[in-house]
Amino acid sequence: MKEQLELLWELQKIDLELKSIKEERDRYPREMKKLEEKQKIEKERIHKEKEKIESLEKTRRQKEGHLNLEQEKIKRAEGRMSEVKTNKEYQALLSEIDAIKEANSRMEEEILQVLDEIDELKKDLSKREKEVGVTLEKIEAEQKKLQEKIAHDEKAWTEQIERREVLSKQIESKLVKLYNTLKEKRQGVGVVSAKNETCQGCFVNVPPQMFIEVQKNNALIRCPNCNRILYWEVDRNTK
Repeated sequence: MKEQLELLWELQKIDLELKSIKEERDRYPREMKKLEEKQKIEKERIHKEKEKIESLEKTRRQKEGHLNLEQEKIKRAEGRMSEVKTNKEYQALLSEIDAIKEANSRMEEEILQVLDEIDELKKDLSKREKEVGVTLEKIEAEQKKLQEKIAHDEKAWTEQIERREVLSKQIESKLVKLYNTLKEKRQGVGVVSAKNETCQGCFVNVPPQMFIEVQKNNALIRCPNCNRILYWEVDRNTK
């Protein structure tokens, strides 16, 4: 029985390791999604700032195009100056030219304001791109680290599953069945150690005589409270 208990104890340790790996594997997709979302947010910030600059550039081009058309109007109006025959027509033409020039002056001011805004945004964008670049590098490093963990855990999972299969074949089928039943009912733990006359599964005291028997590891003894199989783990560091 001693050998069977040792094998059961090893099986329990493997199952706890598998449980831990599974919890990590379940967590990885959430972690990866968070990193991808952070990436997306950072890239969208840059994209929106570029869109704003492009929008202002479009506004500038439109205003400059309109200004050019208005300047052409002035040239045409000035070209008609020699054709007017009356003072009234001359004054009307002058008023028209002045009105266009005044509107053009306002348009030029607006264009300058847009250019100033574009320059400021480009400076901010350049700074932001550097900051985002650093942030994205950190995110990519975290993603790489996470991918390495995933690969490591996949390998560990496969190795532990193989060990479990080999180990299970060495344990009596009735013990494996009992262990699996207890494990399902007790949050994945069917075998626990006993220390200082206490079950380490439910932390309830084990009767002194029972604890003495547990330390021999010669019989299948179960905790009177949680019903788990009790095992005395020898401390390898003590003599």
